Parts: sequence; structure tokens; C-alpha cells
Amino acid sequence: MIKLFSLLLLSIPLYAAELFDLTPGETLSEKKQGHEFLQMLWNSSSILSEVESQVYLDRIGQEMVSHGQNTQRHFDFFLIDDDSVNAFAGPYGYIGIHSGLILSSESEAELAGVLAHEIAHVTQNHLVRFSEKNDKQAYLTWAGMLAAALVNHPEASQAIATSTVAGAAQQSINFTREHEWEADRVGTDMLKRSGYNPKGLADFFSKLESDPNAKEFLRTHPLGVNRMADTIARVARDKGDYRTDSFDYLALKARLYYQIHHRLKHTDNPALQLYAQAYQAFNQQQYQLAQAKVEALLAHNRSTSSLILASRIAAKLKQTDQAIAYLQAVSSPELKVYYLAQAHQEAGQYQQGIQPLRRFLRQQRGTYQSNKLLSELYVAAGHLDRAHIYQAQSLVIQGRLQQAIDQYQRAKILTNSQDRFDVLEVKIEQLQKQIDLYKELD
Repeated sequence: MIKLFSLLLLSIPLYAAELFDLTPGETLSEKKQGHEFLQMLWNSSSILSEVESQVYLDRIGQEMVSHGQNTQRHFDFFLIDDDSVNAFAGPYGYIGIHSGLILSSESEAELAGVLAHEIAHVTQNHLVRFSEKNDKQAYLTWAGMLAAALVNHPEASQAIATSTVAGAAQQSINFTREHEWEADRVGTDMLKRSGYNPKGLADFFSKLESDPNAKEFLRTHPLGVNRMADTIARVARDKGDYRTDSFDYLALKARLYYQIHHRLKHTDNPALQLYAQAYQAFNQQQYQLAQAKVEALLAHNRSTSSLILASRIAAKLKQTDQAIAYLQAVSSPELKVYYLAQAHQEAGQYQQGIQPLRRFLRQQRGTYQSNKLLSELYVAAGHLDRAHIYQAQSLVIQGRLQQAIDQYQRAKILTNSQDRFDVLEVKIEQLQKQIDLYKELD
């Protein structure tokens, strides 16, 4: 089900470093492990691929990275569709947050604290140190536990967890706790510098032992009483004016709750209640009711989440100009062009949708979702060579390199442009070199 990663510390040829755009301190071996890990995540069908939630999580995660150490390292953040309270840091900075953890958090500072904690595991090289100290056995145990957490079948999950934990030595557990203390310290410092309440991480820890959904987190993040007390003591005297919860955080929780339970959660926040009611009506295709609720919301709250929901509703009602107007105040460039393209797609205006999204993706790598949407728009517009190109780019983001090569090859066959043909040959050659270099490490 999962290929367990071996940590090989190899010297990197200069051409390999250039090909992979490695930063100081990163190795080709680490990137290969991350590539395998990334494929495992996507193959598990556990990633929630809603672009709004993805961009939000990445924004908070990258902000935490900017206030930490080794800020040039690669990081990518994923929202995992799992109601357990858990999070994990994988090789090459791939970090996953379970939807259950977000729902159990009581403030944005708690969520930011968990992200900072997982980021610290990467910046402090805990996976490598874990493996070196325990002759790889502890790392294999960790990988097995992570595999178990992502398997959809609960009985299979338990079997994998049991088999991997059975042989773990007490020394491994103690070393993990040493890493957890360090991640707590570094993560709390990130929170302080970011303006979030540094008690966020301690507040989150303080309720874990009584949360029945947190068993997996406690298993993979050993939480002793001394550790929790130390974390709380470090921030107990901290006072200041800290950032309050953003409406986008509250809206994310409302969407996740509705997606899981198919009903609304009561809230005393009038704006959030209107948002949730509009979101429910939108999902039930009651677009007129959804529009009435979102217009009432916008009279008091014009957050990114509110404006995007208003735009999506207007697009469904074929009010394309209004849908576009709502997006003008959205601060995220990717969300703005994504939902702009989607509004044009709803109206059958495929070329108008293609133009802004293509301009954005020429400058930015973008998310899997943005590349996938552009591919769909090109299919609808009848430009199949370009559709295959952006399908390939979405596959690269998922780590599916051979499948991406296949899509580029199809684009080569279909294109009438010699320039595009030449560019495609270069892209295929680069991906093949990457695959070949990974094979050399096996």
C-alpha cells in the first residue's frame, strides 16, 4: 500500500541540484522521499481539493514558515478528509492537517500553532535525526503509522498500526518526545512572532487527553503531562494584543462541519450564521434563497469567504457581471482568477475564463485545482493540445510524473505550433531526467 522511505544521505551532482531547484540543506534523496510521500497522499484519495480551503491553509502555513527557521525550505500543506484530530509532517516539507483537527480547534491561533509545530519538525530535521538515532526502525514505524492513518478501511488501519508499533523500543518513544518538546518550543516562538496568541499551541494540547477523536494524534505525537505543563508554563505570563480569528477561518469550519454532518452548527455569530445558511442553500441548489442570505451577509461582512460565496451564487444564477464584480475585492490572486474563470465557465464563456487563469499560471505554479480547471476550459474551447498541457501540470503537482509525461506526449501529437512542440520536448526531457535520477537512488 505504501512504499516506506529509506533515508539516504547522498552527495548531489551539480546538474541534479539545478534541475530540482534544491535550496541549501536539502538533498535529492529528501526530495525523492517527498515525491513518494506526495504520491501516497494523492493515491489515498484523502486530500480535500476545494481550492478555497487549500489556499487558506497554504496562506497560514506559509506565514508560519516565514516566522520560523530555514525559511527557504520547501513546504506544501494539505487538508486531509478525516474526522480524527491529527496532523503530520512528511519528508520534504509536506504537511497534512486533518479536517477533524480544524473542527476541534477553538481559535485560529490553535490551528496556526499546530501548523507551526509540524513546520518545526521539518526545520529541525526531526525525520532525519529520528532515523539516524534509531537505525531507521523508528522512521519505519512512523511511516507505518502515517499509512494507517490514511487508509480508508478502519480494520486495515488498525492492523497496520498494530504491526508497526509492536516492535518499537522505548528508546524510540523517548526520542520522539525529545522532538516533540523541541517542536513545541520552536512552534510557540513562531506564534509569538506572527502575532497570534502564543498560548494557541498550549490551549490545543490542554484538551487533547480528554478528546476521544485525538487518539491518533496522541499516538503519533507523544503527549506527556510534563511536556504539556512545560508548554503551558512557557507562555503563561505572555500578554499582549493578539490577532483575532479571521472570518475565513470561521467560514472554513462552517463549510467542513456542513460537509461532514449535512446540517448547520448553531453559532451566536450573526454573520457566520448567515454565511452558513447561504452555503447550505447553495449546496442544496436553492440559489435564490442563497443569494438573499449572502446579500444580508455582505451588508456587514465582506471577507474573502463571503465574497467568493456571493460570486459562486451569482454565477449559478447566470449573473456573470455581478459574479465578477464580487471578486474584485478578493485579496488572493489565485482565488480571484480561479472563481473568475469558473464564473465564465458557468456562462459558457470559455475563452474569457481561459485568459486570466492562463496569465496567472504563467507566473505562478498554482494549485492542482487551478491547473485542472484551465485544462477543462481548454477542452470546452476545443484546444486539446493546451488541455493536455495543463492536465500534465496538475499531475506534476500530484507527483505523478510518468502520467504527466504521457499528457505532454499527447499534446505534442495534437499541437500545430512548432514553438509549443519544442517547449513540450524540453518539459518531457526534464521530467524524464527527474524520474531517472530518482531510480538511481533506489
